[in-house]
Amino acid sequence: MNNETEKLSPQQSLDLITAMINQAKGNVRNNSFYYLFWGWVLIVAHLGSFILNRIDFDYPFAVWLIVIPGWIVSFLYGSNQSKRENRTTTHLERVNITLWISFGSIAAVIPFFGGYINYQINPIILLVGSMATVTSGTILKFLPLMAGGVVFFVGGLLCFFMSSEIQSLVSAVTIAIGYLVPGYLLKSQK
Repeated sequence: MNNETEKLSPQQSLDLITAMINQAKGNVRNNSFYYLFWGWVLIVAHLGSFILNRIDFDYPFAVWLIVIPGWIVSFLYGSNQSKRENRTTTHLERVNITLWISFGSIAAVIPFFGGYINYQINPIILLVGSMATVTSGTILKFLPLMAGGVVFFVGGLLCFFMSSEIQSLVSAVTIAIGYLVPGYLLKSQK
């Protein structure tokens, strides 16, 4: 169809939009890997941080270095997935990818400026993660992911009233409910 010479009827426009949304939903649901992978990586990091704090390890934050190989694994997985499937990316998928890259960039920068916010890193990252998770759930029209974003919001608010050590436990539970539950539900819908 030549876009310059042919106009779409309202029904054709609606059908095209619906097809794009359904394709994006299918493509992103196939990527439930990210919610599951990052859910487990972050839970391990939070629980590791909690345990290292409890045993008075000098550098309990060192466990967070596991996110570096996590980024590499995510990048390689995404690259291999797109090469293997050899498909076009929809506009909604690009929006979703940009959303999560933006979230990852913010989450990576916040720890370096933690002193300015009295090291209240967990609540800030959970609150920003809430926005990204709710938005992804909205793009997918997937209620469990939207609910997961609400869980992130509540977990972020709760963390403001807790010690850093307890924040790690609250964050681990929040991530389990907010990422793993929707991730496994997405995976089961393939």
